[in-house]
Formats: sequence, C-alpha cells, structure tokens
Amino acid sequence: MKKKIIIIIILFVIITAIAAYFRSKNNNGSGIQPSPVSPEISTEQNKIPAENKNANFLPPLDRAKERVTKKYFGLFVTPQNSPVQPEKFFGYHTGTDFEIFSGEENIEVPVKAVCNGNILIKKSATGYGGVAVESCALNNEPIAVIYGHLKLSSINYNAGDKINAGDTIGILGAPYSAETSGERKHLHLGFHKGSSINILGYVQNQAELSGWLDPCLYVCAP
Repeated sequence: MKKKIIIIIILFVIITAIAAYFRSKNNNGSGIQPSPVSPEISTEQNKIPAENKNANFLPPLDRAKERVTKKYFGLFVTPQNSPVQPEKFFGYHTGTDFEIFSGEENIEVPVKAVCNGNILIKKSATGYGGVAVESCALNNEPIAVIYGHLKLSSINYNAGDKINAGDTIGILGAPYSAETSGERKHLHLGFHKGSSINILGYVQNQAELSGWLDPCLYVCAP
C-alpha cells in the first residue's frame, strides 16, 4: 500500500514538472518569462509627417535653415518668454519664422513659392501686413500655405492664379511698417492641413496646433 502511495506521489510530481515546463515553452519559446513592455506612445501632434512624396517643395528663401533663429513651429510664446521683444502675441506658434540676414534690412528680399498650387487669397491682415495663401498638395493631401509679412503691392497674383514652386510670390515688407503690421522684417510661413483658409499665427492649445504642420520639415534643407 505504501509503495503505491509513493509511486502515485512520484508520478504526480513528474507530471506537474512536465506541465510547468511546457507552459513556460509556450509563453515565449525559451522558457524565460518576457519582461513587460511599455505601450508605444503615438499622437498626431508629435508624429513626424512622412517624407514629401511630391518632391517639389522648395525653400522660400535662400539658406532657409540658417534663418530659423527666433520663432520655430510649436514654440509657446508669451510676452515674457518671447525671443522677440516687445512681444504682443500669446500662444503656440503655428508656423516657422525666417529671419533676414545682416545687410538685408533695406533691400528687397524676394520670397519664393514653396510648392506648385493656386493662390487662394492675398490681402492685408492685422498681425501680418500683407499675406498670401496658396493651395498645395502634400503627401497627396491638401494644405494651405500661408506667407505672412509680405509687401502687399509686390504680390503680382490674384485669387485663382496658378503659381509654381520657385516663382517669386512677393517681397518682404519694410520693417516696423504697415507692410508688416508693425513687425520686424521676416517671413512667417505656415502649413495648415486641409483646404480651408486659416491664417492664425498662434493657437491657444496643442489640440489646435495638431491642425498644422512644421514647414521646416519640408523646406529647410540641410
């Protein structure tokens, strides 16, 4: 009787050990329990857009990347922390500012169209002075491109006109004049998703910022 009990116990131990071994193998094929993995975080706002498939976007100014020294895309600006003083705006910057170089203060600085498209509007607007908006396609999706702080009379296009990448869309407005709405001489370039016209230079929260793209990803060649 005792022998039978001992045999049963031994068999139970062996079967339990074999079952545990195969359970471990089925978990990851190695017998080692995997470590937990943190879920991947992905949001539209932080995702870098895919490489431009159209391959026809060009810089609006020469040495474009070198000009981005003050206000870049997504910068949260207040009158206290702004790199531009005095500052009258507050919010997340929806575009990229391209500054002038030393020696360009009193000469005409031509601004080139960054893509093939059609002019949607040209007008004078508070905060910009002269502004033009162009419809373009990026990764086969529509965007509206905003060119701010232009001399309005230099924009030789009207709504509906076709314009090609590299064509001169206008010249930068004179510094601290009505041509720039009292701002320094520079180009504000914004990429708004979709075909609607939106020329806001700042938005008040990051959810609104997700409706914009960073222009420098496409026009700031190294």
